[in-house]
Formats: sequence, structure tokens, C-alpha cells
Amino acid sequence: MKKIIGWIIGLSLLAGGATTCAIRWEAWFGNPPEPDWTGEKINHQFVTMNNDSVLHALQRDTLSFLLLGDIHNSLTNKQMATLANRHSNIQFYAQLGDWMERPYTYYEQMMYQSILGTGLDTLPVVAIPGNHEYLKGVVKTLPEKWKNIFPNPQNGPTRFVGTSYFVDFPQLRLIALDTDGLHRMSDYTQVAFWLKKTLRDAGDKFTIVIMHHPVYSTAQGRSNPLIWLAFHGPLREADVVFSGHDHNYARRIVHYEERFWKKEEPTVFIATNASHKEYPVKKNSKCASSFSGEAVYEYVHIVPDTLRISTCLIHSGEQIDETTICKH
Repeated sequence: MKKIIGWIIGLSLLAGGATTCAIRWEAWFGNPPEPDWTGEKINHQFVTMNNDSVLHALQRDTLSFLLLGDIHNSLTNKQMATLANRHSNIQFYAQLGDWMERPYTYYEQMMYQSILGTGLDTLPVVAIPGNHEYLKGVVKTLPEKWKNIFPNPQNGPTRFVGTSYFVDFPQLRLIALDTDGLHRMSDYTQVAFWLKKTLRDAGDKFTIVIMHHPVYSTAQGRSNPLIWLAFHGPLREADVVFSGHDHNYARRIVHYEERFWKKEEPTVFIATNASHKEYPVKKNSKCASSFSGEAVYEYVHIVPDTLRISTCLIHSGEQIDETTICKH
């Protein structure tokens, strides 16, 4: 009897899994056809922190940069120029993945065209891939072309060289995590151990982590349990964690459980969205601040003892939130 029940349960799970895959096949594994690009094709390689002369020029005690969440090719050249003009004092900018709608030539060209002549095209960028930069499949793959477009530092974990990495400035260690390339459990553990060590080795610098998928999801039905399990612990060592993917803005302050041998400081988790695609913030969230319905960006300013983050509306520049972290 137990054997029959076991077979029934097993077959039911198999049938349920097959039905789910059949319903979700296109969403999970299907890559839509590529549109034709009819304009002039531009070959562009972004300036990144892998350039020693660029990084050397940024070794300064005062640092300012912009941070953009998901873009999905929705920001125009005029909007990019407006951001650059509005914050003409920045030294670089960072992007949290899903800059492109798909990893196709059509969307690459849209991405290039959106920054040409704006002022951002000559600034270094700190970029990571999001799920829309990966090709769908049973095992998703990141086209090698992405690494050629963004020749990032090569100091990341073995399987993620060029997509996960860190950059050091006098007052800041900025860590970039590729969360969409995590397929095996060993991927999660390798990156988590690397992240923990990289944060601890930062010394007394401010530490900022950028990642596409959030540890704390801010939109209904978009939780990432493996991301939480792998990175919630190591991120107690970070000052600020930025993420995208959920297409809204939310700031959450997490007070980790005290450890008797070390004074604990809270970690600020910020989800942000620079695209026209919007999801409402889930109800009953534990956010200190939240916003949805319009694209936003962050302006980050760092001096030796203070890190200040201002969140502003893209279209007007109006500030909707601000948080400050001071060294003790």
C-alpha cells in the first residue's frame, strides 16, 4: 500500500512539474525573435574600471556617482543627457543589470545610441548583467559579447570573472555581483564565500554591493529564496546593498543579530528602478521608505566620513528619499 501511495505522489509531482513547464515554457526558456536594426551600426566598448589609468584618476577622497536600476532600453538619449547635466560633478556611474531588453544587436545599438554625446559615454561605468542580458534556456548563458562590451575587472570568483568583481577607492569598496549566472549550488557557495571575504578585507572603507536580484523582494510574487539563503549572512558586513529586478523603489534597514565579539551596524538594502516598467511595492513591507509608479535613480556622494544617497525622479530630479551613513 505504501509503495502504491509513493508511486501516486511521485507521478503527481511529475505531472504537476510537466504541466507547469508546459505553461511557463515560453517565459522560462523561449527567446523572442530579434528585431532588425535599420539604422547605422556603432561598435562601442564602454569605459570600465579595468583600465588602470581610469582607476588611478579616481583615487580621491571625495567621490560622486549615479546609480541606475533596470533600464530595459527605455531611457532616451535626451534623458541620459539630462542626468549627466544635472549631476555634472560625477566621476562614474553604475548600472544594476537589465540595461538591455534582450542580448541582441538591436537592443545593443539602442543602448549605445542612448548614451552617445550625453557626457555619460566618456565616463567609466560599473555594470553587471541582469536576467534580460542572459539568453534563456534550461541553463541560461551570458553571450561572450557582453563581456566585450563591458571589459570589467578580472578579480572576481573563478566562475564569474568579468561579471562579479570589486573596485577600490580610498573611501569605498564597490562590489558587483552577477546573480543571474548562479545555476549550481556550488555557484552560490563560491560567490558567497568570495563576497564575505571581499567585504571583510575592505577594512574601514565604506562598502557598497550592487546586484540585480534583491535579497528582500519588494514586489508581490518575486521572492528569491536562494539569493536570500546565500547572501543574507555575508551582507551583514556591507553598509549598503543596491538591487534592481523588482521595478520599484524601496529602502529597508536590517539590524542583524548582535555578535558578542563585534559591534554590529545595520545594512541598508535599496531596491531601485530606472525603467518605465513598474510593479507596486508589496503590502505590509518592512521598508523605511518606498515608492512606485515612476522611474528613479540614485545620486551617491562620499567624503571621508560620510556616505549620502539621494533618490530622485528621473524626469524632474525631485528628491523623494535620502539616507546618510557616517563612520563612527
